Amino acid sequence: KRMLLRKKEILKRISKPNKESLEVLVILDKTGSTNDEAKKILSDIAEVNKCYAIFAEQQISGRGRSGKTWISPPNLNIYFSLAWKSLLKPAQLEGLSLSVAVAISQKLKPTLSESLKIKWPNDLFLSDKKVGGILIETTSNKEGTGIVVGIGLNVLMSSEEGSAIDQNWTSLSLHLGRDLNRNLIAGLILDAILELVGIFERKGFLYYKPFFEEVNLLKNRECVATFDEVSLTGKVVGVTDKGELIFREKYKTHNLRYGETSLRKI
Repeated sequence: KRMLLRKKEILKRISKPNKESLEVLVILDKTGSTNDEAKKILSDIAEVNKCYAIFAEQQISGRGRSGKTWISPPNLNIYFSLAWKSLLKPAQLEGLSLSVAVAISQKLKPTLSESLKIKWPNDLFLSDKKVGGILIETTSNKEGTGIVVGIGLNVLMSSEEGSAIDQNWTSLSLHLGRDLNRNLIAGLILDAILELVGIFERKGFLYYKPFFEEVNLLKNRECVATFDEVSLTGKVVGVTDKGELIFREKYKTHNLRYGETSLRKI
């Protein structure tokens, strides 16, 4: 039987200062989506920068960006959301999804012996195949901004178990040719995001930008960018200090914003 996620095992990987900001850690057997669960909790949170973590063994209606379905079979992968109330304004959250991706890539590197690459704006890749994704959702009112960071990461999924996925994908175990301890991966990811909350609140994306450039999957690659029903062909140069994509056509450079643009390499 596959090893289930265990609170005690996950908490072993959390550093002491990060544990202090973790208010609640829940592991659900099954849920619609961990982001939806996190959003429910968010409406009750009063205290700023206290973090609520939710893992699920299975998601019935997991979703990715633009409402796409996220395939979420039971007991194989990581489906995780972290929620917190922040004093940052929504405009200050630009680049958060790239920062989350960098934090995960850095934290998992010693275990995987390589860096996860990041496909702007929110996908994690190994060997040009998607291994994970990030979905950030925010709510805002006079008390502050509620932030939910959702992370899906394929850990033990085999080719058969992921056969419904309609793009090139892999899982950590498929890529590495060995099984990994899911509690270890879950703990490292939780530790990474708890740490990120403190850093991002103080320093924003600028802190993560140099690291992002090192693992930018599409850097210097020819790509097609589609936004507002226009498709442009050009090269990915890098990102701005706000995490916008710097995309160079032959005679013109565009700064493309997350949420409005889809990107594929040629």
